[in-house]
Amino acid sequence: MTTLTMQSCECRIRTWSLLLLAWVIGTVVLAASGALAANDLLMPVLIFIPVAGFALAWRTNPTFRSIVLSLDTGMLVILHSWRMLGLGFLFLYAYDVLPGLFAWLAGLGDAMAAAGATLIGIKLLRGSEVSKQALLRWNSFGLLDFLIAVTVGTALRSDLLGSGITTDQLAFLPLSLVPTLVVPFYMITHLIIFLQLRVKA
Repeated sequence: MTTLTMQSCECRIRTWSLLLLAWVIGTVVLAASGALAANDLLMPVLIFIPVAGFALAWRTNPTFRSIVLSLDTGMLVILHSWRMLGLGFLFLYAYDVLPGLFAWLAGLGDAMAAAGATLIGIKLLRGSEVSKQALLRWNSFGLLDFLIAVTVGTALRSDLLGSGITTDQLAFLPLSLVPTLVVPFYMITHLIIFLQLRVKA
């Protein structure tokens, strides 16, 4: 690798790192200032901006595409085993922090995605055979779970169920870190897996 190429790669890494840092700081500031609570549509916008940024980088940057395709699929899948923590939404529902419809959909959906990720991820990391169809079904379910959770969570910012409990608490720290940082990250990993499957087809 030439010195010029190395400098170019280092520059890109610094740029991406700064953008990521700016994103984290920006979302925290918006939550702390009450802006997320004041605007119902700001949360879904913040969720999809990094996803759109990933898509733009994929389409316009060959180096970025190479890096994305070189990522280990097994590691990307096993990361989703952490989504078992989504069952914590049910705990918050039990204490009247979140509405039941959102808590059950998001909590159980995350738990199912986590269980599948654990089984498939371990097989991939061990070098065992995993069919493309099985990986595609799990990946589709995992992404759909997020899309449903974001849609229902946004809709229930208003008390549509008449229970007096909304999803407004997700607009305040520290819960706001889940939709603004964790959800976009995992959605992007789903997209990466889709892209890897398409290229390897």
